[in-house]
Amino acid sequence: GINQTQVQRYLTVKKKSQAVKAIWLNVLGIGSLLLICAYAGLVVFAFYHDCDPITTRQVEKKDQIFPLFVMQVMGDYPGVPGLFVAGVFSGALSTVSSGLNSLAAVCLRDFIQSGCSIQLTETRATFITKMLAVAFGICGYGVVFAVKYLPGVLEAALGIFGIVGGPVLGAFTLGMFFPFANSLGAFVGTFSSLIFTMWMGFGQTVAKAAQTYDGARWSPKMPVSTENCPLAWYNYTVRATKEPFTPFTHLELYEVSYMWFSAIAWAWCVVVGILISLFKPTNHRRLDRRLICPALPSLFAIWPRRVRDWIKNIYDEIGADLEDVTKSNGPGAVNMGYIGEKRKEKM
Repeated sequence: GINQTQVQRYLTVKKKSQAVKAIWLNVLGIGSLLLICAYAGLVVFAFYHDCDPITTRQVEKKDQIFPLFVMQVMGDYPGVPGLFVAGVFSGALSTVSSGLNSLAAVCLRDFIQSGCSIQLTETRATFITKMLAVAFGICGYGVVFAVKYLPGVLEAALGIFGIVGGPVLGAFTLGMFFPFANSLGAFVGTFSSLIFTMWMGFGQTVAKAAQTYDGARWSPKMPVSTENCPLAWYNYTVRATKEPFTPFTHLELYEVSYMWFSAIAWAWCVVVGILISLFKPTNHRRLDRRLICPALPSLFAIWPRRVRDWIKNIYDEIGADLEDVTKSNGPGAVNMGYIGEKRKEKM
């Protein structure tokens, strides 16, 4: 809920209450989708546990197992395979379109207008945004040719999202739950966690290519066999075993599953950001109270009473020396982008 594609959606509503409602509906939808995907994975494993299609060379990668399952189980039903393909393409296109829009908006606002201090008219900014979306789309299309060298599209997508999204989540956590955090701590924590997890991710990719990756400790595979496979599936050529690339230095760090990239990046960013911020902490009494999560005291409800009172006192002091600039509608009650200039002056 903190990536650019989500934040842009929050900004399209008029009130904060509508954004909160959208977040809860999104949690419900995403949670239901993840449960369905997990259940589908269990069904596919139960179906192929005694006839592994990868071992028998029916498919090359793990991403191809579910389409094979659809064709084998429901391939004889007219329209079902086409509906499955249509769902895959529609989901991919909706995700790609929102991602391209977010990339173009961030590049325009943060780099062109803010970074380079270039003033643009609304018409020109719209045109540049469209051109940026086209450029990012072409770059994305070029990456497609590198997908065949990856172990799986889903694994690569989750790994990259964890590498990039973990530091962003850590930066938001620092800003929302640690009143003493400063900009230097957030920058150093975010940048260092990004570098560290990129080292882990790309090192794991190279380790797999060099045949030194095992994965038995951090991501062990479920036991499968080929005992009940059809006889036609046994007509395949056994691949020659490749020797490990000895000059490559394999580290235990490369064995960590890609599912942990996001959590590791988040923890690294938070810890490093806190340590850096302690050298010159932000004065929480001069901090805008709206920037700190209201649930901060509740997170320490089960801690010792002394710690709870200390956190509660700090939270009550936030913004004590800051002049109140929002007296009429409360913090963030109305999206100011929907209000005219005359009404803003009255507020």
